[in-house]
Amino acid sequence: MTMTFSSQSGDIPAAVSFDELSNRVADQGGLSHPSEIHGYLCGLLSAGSQPDVQKWLKQLAEQMGDKSFDESTGQLLSQLFLHTLNELESGSLAATMLLPDDDEALGLRTESLGLWCQSFISGFGQGLENRQVSEMVEEVLRDFAEISLIETAEENEESEKLYIEVAEFVRLAWLNVYAEVCQPEPQDDKGSSSNLEGAGKSESSQTLH
Repeated sequence: MTMTFSSQSGDIPAAVSFDELSNRVADQGGLSHPSEIHGYLCGLLSAGSQPDVQKWLKQLAEQMGDKSFDESTGQLLSQLFLHTLNELESGSLAATMLLPDDDEALGLRTESLGLWCQSFISGFGQGLENRQVSEMVEEVLRDFAEISLIETAEENEESEKLYIEVAEFVRLAWLNVYAEVCQPEPQDDKGSSSNLEGAGKSESSQTLH
């Protein structure tokens, strides 16, 4: 799965691929896992935090133990930030998580999904600070905590189907949390966000038990 940098101001930022970011952080001494970085970013943004690119890079460096980035790594991370922010602010339901491609080993994809969820919780908590959230958001965070612990017993058709269902649940739940916290519905327009929540809960009931 890929996340798109345009050098021209005003254009939609280009996606960043999992492999591209993985190679870049490996060159920097294995700073972090790509899915971990993206999950942390999505958590921050979904909590209503509004850092600019430079502030986020500083937050990320602190999160990773005061690491420093070279110029090319900083540019790629900035691209990831801008692309993710654009996806969320556009309201598109096609927003994607930064995970390995579908042709990668199921174990790697499962581990990456768990790291994304774990880091989302960390970023969300940091961005939320002491504000209160709804029961729906708290339930999603509990689900993410559970999903962060999943393991793949063996690669087969059933395990592949399970991974796809859980990954889609996580994606929809993330977008639902962002909409709930950052784009609250008007008081007289209830229910328009329930479809997204319902879709996520349907997947949850199939995959988490």
